[in-house]
Amino acid sequence: MKVKELIEKLQGFDPDMMVVRQGYEGGLTEINHADIKHVALNYHSEWYYGEHEEMDDHTSYADYRKADVVDLI
Repeated sequence: MKVKELIEKLQGFDPDMMVVRQGYEGGLTEINHADIKHVALNYHSEWYYGEHEEMDDHTSYADYRKADVVDLI
């Protein structure tokens, strides 16, 4: 999903509605922060990992497309 698509979806909601995400082991957790992350796209192929990886200073990501993304925490 792109930020533009998210904004379009959110425009139809009550602006006082809480925003949540899945909890680590279950339940729901309120979103408290939005941050920009630098990621290597399609880095993982294992089903148990998310497909993208936050880039660090110690790994080469030369073979991967890169993007800035919004991380909701």
